[in-house]
Amino acid sequence: MSTRPLRKFVKRYTTLSSALQTLSEKKLVLLSPSKWDDANDAYFMDLYRSKIPSQSVLALCCTMAKETYHHWRVFTQGMDGISIEFHREPLEHAVEQADGFHAGPVNYMGVHSLEKHTAKGIEILPFAKREGYSDEREWRIIAECEDVREYVDLPIELSWISSITFSPWMPPSLSDNLRGIIKTIVPDTKISLRASSLTNSKAWKEAGRELASR
Repeated sequence: MSTRPLRKFVKRYTTLSSALQTLSEKKLVLLSPSKWDDANDAYFMDLYRSKIPSQSVLALCCTMAKETYHHWRVFTQGMDGISIEFHREPLEHAVEQADGFHAGPVNYMGVHSLEKHTAKGIEILPFAKREGYSDEREWRIIAECEDVREYVDLPIELSWISSITFSPWMPPSLSDNLRGIIKTIVPDTKISLRASSLTNSKAWKEAGRELASR
């Protein structure tokens, strides 16, 4: 599998309920970073908030990486995990047009690099992360809100979605039912619907059998 980052797409790993909300309500929901696992990341977001004339800074995390085991395990909930792949350009344009919204790739660095950073101001804070997370290849959307909020919505068009992938641990019966549900929500969809074969690939096993028989 290629390790190069995606260029034209970004992926959003999320829960089944969140994915269905995205499809039915045509929106992405940015949440408070206060409960993020990475305390360093949450601290930088709050530090940024304290330095700007906003009461809340909310965020939504995507990735420019191709499918990885790490993303499924860390960012989804077992068999209920869903990956939504967006065309990056229209999503990026929507962010640019929305008041108080910003988006961009996360910059991974060590402490010494951060100490020596030449950028002026605080603009890098919401897009800076420790280098140990670099494999995530995160692409982040943030929103600056004048009032105190726990979430904010970003309207989207379903035509921006190129594909939806179901968790590699989702039972086939559930993924089959889910395809029907999604086609009911989006009856004229051209979105590719597939189950991940990352942990159980027929092609991978067949290649192994051929190798073993040589």
